[in-house]
Amino acid sequence: MGIYLNPGNDEYIKAVNSKIYVDKTGILSAVNGYLDTEHRNICVSRPRRFGKSITANMVVAYYGKGCDSKEIFSRYKIAKDADFEKYLNKYNVIHLNIQQFTSRSESIKDMIELISRKVTRELKKEFSEVEYYEPDLVSVLEEIYSQTKSKFIFVIDEWDCIFRDSEKSNKDTYKLYLDFLRDMLKNQPYVSLAYMTGILPVKKYGEHSALNMFDEYSMTNQRELAEFTGFTGEEVEKLCDEYDMPYDKMKQWYDGFIFGKQKDMYNPWSICNYMRSGELQSYWINTSSNKLIGEIIRRHPVRSKHEIEQLMAGEIIHKEINENITFQYLDGDENSFWSLFLADGYIKAENVVKQGESTWCDMSVTNREVMGMFRYEILAMFENGNAVYNDFTKALLSHRMEDLNDILLDIAYTSMSYFDVGKCPPERTSENFYRGLVLGLIVSLRDQYRIVSNRESGQGRYDIAMYPLERNKDAFIMEFKVFDAKKERSLEQTAANALKQIEEKNYEADLIAAGIGRGKIYKRYCSEVNL
Repeated sequence: MGIYLNPGNDEYIKAVNSKIYVDKTGILSAVNGYLDTEHRNICVSRPRRFGKSITANMVVAYYGKGCDSKEIFSRYKIAKDADFEKYLNKYNVIHLNIQQFTSRSESIKDMIELISRKVTRELKKEFSEVEYYEPDLVSVLEEIYSQTKSKFIFVIDEWDCIFRDSEKSNKDTYKLYLDFLRDMLKNQPYVSLAYMTGILPVKKYGEHSALNMFDEYSMTNQRELAEFTGFTGEEVEKLCDEYDMPYDKMKQWYDGFIFGKQKDMYNPWSICNYMRSGELQSYWINTSSNKLIGEIIRRHPVRSKHEIEQLMAGEIIHKEINENITFQYLDGDENSFWSLFLADGYIKAENVVKQGESTWCDMSVTNREVMGMFRYEILAMFENGNAVYNDFTKALLSHRMEDLNDILLDIAYTSMSYFDVGKCPPERTSENFYRGLVLGLIVSLRDQYRIVSNRESGQGRYDIAMYPLERNKDAFIMEFKVFDAKKERSLEQTAANALKQIEEKNYEADLIAAGIGRGKIYKRYCSEVNL
């Protein structure tokens, strides 16, 4: 046995000897069906603390040579499978935890060299009879297969960690790493199975599709592996009976994860901690720094804050996501922002409708435990944007339109991109974006105003209206318009048309009906050039 080649079953034994262990060996029956087929490359995405490493260690213990795992697995579901012993400890397994290699390397290039050096050394020791002509890892594997016909199972844990470490990664290192994995795994005759697991999907990164041979098991499409992705409701109910814990209260706190069509799933980390301590509290949210999410929010402090507030209020938002997250474009792609929340398990997706590469779904906060994270961690990440919020609301309330324009212009230069305002049809894409942007900027005024968006009033729908909670304050109506060069001569004409629309469609009717005088209703328009 080695550390990376056929490391044995010691790590899995630690798991099964733990006070709480839930049998998930049924996944091995599914994986057996992938061996030496066109579907031998699989990537299983799960949120953190959902048993990724335990499952990886189980795969190693079941397939790997150099140990005898029959007694261990004979107690569990896999032993009932007709092919249980057919695959048991019959394969050479290479187990790589990328996080461990990354922490020991100064750069991604150094990490790749470290992996190659360590694994090659163990391979040459195990296959000492083979004659080697090239020193690199892929060449060594090719020579072993060529001369002995030995095949391998690759188990790669935390495969995506470099994408979550911006200090070591950039577009060039992404490519270097993906090329390394591609060269080692793609179309190689020595690969019987490649089982990769991480938080983020694997599919495609910008123009680079090196790992397109992988079958993806994502948050919205776990397919036949869904029941093995976390604890099911039935499994948790049995644990509650065993430990004499109130299932209903526990369900209120920790239920809510959804993997494809599999609902009522639980985070194993939180459940195990609750069973041991008996305290209903947040366990899961304290296990990560949420670094990548924090970086995105800090770069774009005004983006999506209004929708975060809606989620905190227990509301559902309808969003487009793209689970094939393109990391180098996270700065500009709002869909990737929500995709990252979904991949991390902070929100759940229901009523999922897939349209090509995109997915539309209803999103809500996963459960009560996660709601605590939204209240204390996610909102705190917006603190860097407080100056922007304060400046904008002060300028609005004091009717300083030049300052408002300057603030929006500054946001446009520093935070917006083609992905926000440059998309083609529908024609109102930019108007909708600016409405959402301003809603995010003014959400801090909710203790002074009832803020309403896209509500019927008069003969139409205004974009935003602000109803003062105190009679002595001004009310506001806002209308957003995109400059159309085919119909209008200038931005001034666009602005005039917006104000005309407010007047002609009598948008102030609902505010007047609420007892607000005409003289206290401040009507403003926002216009922009559609690039």
